Amino acid sequence: MMVQDCTVSDRTAADKSSIGFDYQYYFFLWKVLCLQPNQSVGLEYKDDVHTDLDNDIQILYQLKHTVQKSKSTDKPVNLTSLDSDLWKTLSNWARLIQDSNAGRSQPHEQLKFVQKTIFVLASNKSISKYNSVSSLIDKIIDGEILSSNLKDEIRKISEKSNSENIKNYSESITKLSDDVLFNYFKNVHFELEQEYIIDKCRDATKAKMIEDKDVEIAFKLIDSTIKEDNFINIKANEKIIISFENFHMKYRKYFQRFQNSNLKIYEFNESLPSNLENLTFIKQLIEIEDFDKDDMDSMIEYVLLMLKTKKNINNWSCSGEITHLDLLDLENNTILEWKNKWRAKYRKFDESSHNDLALELVDDMRSKTITHNVLPNDLAISNGYLYHLSETPEIGWRKDWKKYKK
Repeated sequence: MMVQDCTVSDRTAADKSSIGFDYQYYFFLWKVLCLQPNQSVGLEYKDDVHTDLDNDIQILYQLKHTVQKSKSTDKPVNLTSLDSDLWKTLSNWARLIQDSNAGRSQPHEQLKFVQKTIFVLASNKSISKYNSVSSLIDKIIDGEILSSNLKDEIRKISEKSNSENIKNYSESITKLSDDVLFNYFKNVHFELEQEYIIDKCRDATKAKMIEDKDVEIAFKLIDSTIKEDNFINIKANEKIIISFENFHMKYRKYFQRFQNSNLKIYEFNESLPSNLENLTFIKQLIEIEDFDKDDMDSMIEYVLLMLKTKKNINNWSCSGEITHLDLLDLENNTILEWKNKWRAKYRKFDESSHNDLALELVDDMRSKTITHNVLPNDLAISNGYLYHLSETPEIGWRKDWKKYKK
């Protein structure tokens, strides 16, 4: 049996208005993924979403999402001539054009603003063949409407509505001077039937030379990371604006991890810390008799490997070549690999062979190159990473290695 009326629980269980915020975010993400050099995209700064192009032109996007469906097509309802969303958007832009706080109280200042601005109403609503506002804009572009006649044409359309809101919106729009209003409407565009916005994000992700099998993982990584960064920026009262250059530096690794990118290993002239024998990982190796406590050459060799690895990892991280997620995966997987081998060694423990088992463990871990799809295939970097983990210490070699934890 079909239930005709929604219960209170039905109405409150999933607030459909919240989808508008998600729609706005994914539209923003789509534009970010499509960025070109010298462009930037902002969220809720100049407008719902905006794009600054490299020719001093800005695109302002007002986003309108509907859950209403047409009974005849089962598609989102049309954007009609007297759609309240349409008139409210046009009114919002008119007030923005006249914003005195932004230095646009005079018509010549407003004209300068509209001439470098493209106004886009983006929505999942369907295209209507009979939208009088859209037809009016086409006539302006084709030269069929003069600036002196435009206000009358706008009023003719709005007066067909009984809505006080639309009448008020119309009044605020027609407060603009003839010249400003004419140039404003010439730059109004519609991006309708933008229903499957997340699919557009996936397509833009795939365009980054990602294989089909990896697109979903790559998309989810970049989606969750940008959401987290946006949350942090909002809490810090910072603007959400992502430039192509910033996106390339900060997020490219999320795509490169699926593109078999190679990391370049750098050499550094590192100053050695004093009292090498007091380093935790050195103490661990001396205790298991990996080398003699007076063997300064071995200490220097191992410490330099650790410092080289840490410096390279820091360098790759700062340059955006590896991410914090990469480093977390690397650490977790390396510790798991060590833990499995440590358990195997000490499953049948005999104190008399304690150090022998520890030496077997450290030799086993040293002999294999640790990469976990993060580090380069380099044994020196791999060994240095082991020394770093045993310095922290997150790993150890003896059964009682946890005594080194401070």
